[in-house]
Amino acid sequence: MLSSNSIAEFLINSGLGRVLNSIIRLINRIIPKRENQILFESIPDISDNPFYLYSYMKELGEDYRFVWVVDSIHKDFEEPQYIRNTPSEIWQFFRSRYIVTSHGHHLLIRAGNQVFVNLWHGMPLKAMGYTEPAGKPVLLLQGVDDENYYMIATSTIMRNALAACFNQDARRIHITGQPRNDKLFRTPEEKTEFNGVILYTPTYRDTGTDASIFSLPDYTEEKLQDFLRERGLCFLVKLHPLDRGVRIPTGDNIRVLEPSADIYDVLAGVDVLVTDYSSIYFDFLLLDRPIIFAVSDLEEYARTRSFVLEPFEFWTPGPKVRTFREFLDELERSLNDPQYYAGERRTINELVNHYRDDRSSERVYRLVWG
Repeated sequence: MLSSNSIAEFLINSGLGRVLNSIIRLINRIIPKRENQILFESIPDISDNPFYLYSYMKELGEDYRFVWVVDSIHKDFEEPQYIRNTPSEIWQFFRSRYIVTSHGHHLLIRAGNQVFVNLWHGMPLKAMGYTEPAGKPVLLLQGVDDENYYMIATSTIMRNALAACFNQDARRIHITGQPRNDKLFRTPEEKTEFNGVILYTPTYRDTGTDASIFSLPDYTEEKLQDFLRERGLCFLVKLHPLDRGVRIPTGDNIRVLEPSADIYDVLAGVDVLVTDYSSIYFDFLLLDRPIIFAVSDLEEYARTRSFVLEPFEFWTPGPKVRTFREFLDELERSLNDPQYYAGERRTINELVNHYRDDRSSERVYRLVWG
């Protein structure tokens, strides 16, 4: 089966594809819509902002028909599910008045009489779309310039960053906060056998395999294990769903989350977040807890991928470490002093998170459905 990106590239970049796309959109406009049908899709399946908006709407008990686009059928999920890029799934898309997505899928064949709610999957730190370095192939959003298209952001700065990335009208981007962050304010604190929880969430590199989870030059599993064991700490590892072949250490103090696991089930219980360039730290700022940035390749990454928010030093409110020894030292300090970098965190939080509450799903719902 062709991937959604492969199909989109064909419809955009070939003459035959553009003709076919025009025909599909015409057919889509002609086919009658179910006024109460909402089609949801996300990567991974049934997750991220679409899932949390769906959960909010489900609790309202109103007369909506929910259907989900998935890569595989989930037997423990009660709503109708249709496998991505199959005739039955495309038919359900044609029949849906509303589309809710985390990645902008189906935009190319969307008709203007369909309400498209693009919740995306995080606010941008890294460059993407029109802000990527010149010469890199990009897949840009199409069909985003009418009153039935909605995209969301977490602040004015993030709205403008998204508008620059996708070369679209910022007036079609609405400041609501992200539905997935509602859970950060509602998850009760659970008791744990450990003295603290560290979460490591590196960004997706698209480089095949890595020697280990850390690219820090003096990293050894033994040093990590000893540090965790001596202090009674839990080290959680959550890789990007597309990462493959990364060697992850094992041990009594290490827990590896499945790539498809919902990080928002555990994020509220994390004491220190460790990342490199993943924008999940924008969400974690809502908890006002320490963040460490492991960036041994910062100059190379900035040159080849670049950032939409610069300077990097300002927008990343936490220590930047380039060696494993530095990492352990900064982790020790962060655990002992939760106020470490607190002033910097508050500054960035105010810039990137206009709303700091559990009502983002409600705001999206009121925006689209009134």
